Amino acid sequence: MTGIDKLEDANFAGGRTGKDCTLILTEGDSAKTLAVSGIAAVSGGRNYYGVFPLRGKLLNVRDASHTQIMDNAEIQALRQILGLVHGKKYTNVDQLRYGSIMIMTDQDLDGSHIKGLLINFFDAHYPSLLTLPGFLLEFITPIIKVYKGGNINRPHKVISFFTLPQYEEWKRQNTERGWELKYYKGLGTSSTEEVQDYFTNLDIHLLQFKETQDGDRELIDMAFNKKRADHRKEWLRQFEPGTFLDHTIKEVPISDFINK
Repeated sequence: MTGIDKLEDANFAGGRTGKDCTLILTEGDSAKTLAVSGIAAVSGGRNYYGVFPLRGKLLNVRDASHTQIMDNAEIQALRQILGLVHGKKYTNVDQLRYGSIMIMTDQDLDGSHIKGLLINFFDAHYPSLLTLPGFLLEFITPIIKVYKGGNINRPHKVISFFTLPQYEEWKRQNTERGWELKYYKGLGTSSTEEVQDYFTNLDIHLLQFKETQDGDRELIDMAFNKKRADHRKEWLRQFEPGTFLDHTIKEVPISDFINK
C-alpha cells in the first residue's frame, strides 16, 4: 500500500495470509522506530507485522460529526490500511488486510486513553470486530524495573512492573536489599535491546482484549459519550485508588480495562 505517510506495511498484508498479519499502532514516531526494531528480532517479522504511528490521541468519533470524521486523516488512514467497509458486519477477518491490531503505547494514563479511544472507534463504527477473539491486542512494557547485578540490559536478576500500584505493593513487602531501579517515562526510555527482548517474549508482553461481553458497550458509551458527563462523574467517584489491571492474565476484559 502506498500513499499513507509513515506506514510500514507488512509484506503479506492484503494477500492470502493477510488474516495472519498484525498492524501495530504506536504512540508517535519514536515508538514506531522501536516497534520496527522489535519486529526485526522476530522470525518473518516484516512479512507479518506492519507499523503505523498515531499522532497523539485519536478523534473521539462517538460525538464527532460526519464531516469531522471524513476530514480526519488518521481515521481515514486506519480504514484504508485495514480495508474496512462502512456498515459491514464482520463474522471473521478474512476480508481485512490485517487480521489483528496491536496497540503499543506508554504505560501511563495518556497511553490508556489512546487505547480507550481506539476501542471507542471500533465500538462506534465496527462493533462486530470487537466480538472476534484475538482481533484487538495490546503490547505492554514495564513502567518500572528493579534489578540486581550486571546492567539493565543484562541483569543477573530482574523484576518488571507494568503499573505503579503493582510496584508499590512489591516495595512494601520486599525486605531484600541491593535492588537498583529504572523508571520508564515512556516507550522511548527502553533501549533497542530491551524492545527486541520484549518482542522475542511476546507471551509476557502481548495481551488480548477479550471479545465484548454483556454490558461492555454500555461502559464504553458511558466513558466516551460527552452527553453522559453526570454518569461519568458518578462512575469516577466509585473508583478505588490503588487498584490496577492484572497483567498476568492473557485475556483482558474490556470492562476491566475501562474500570481500572
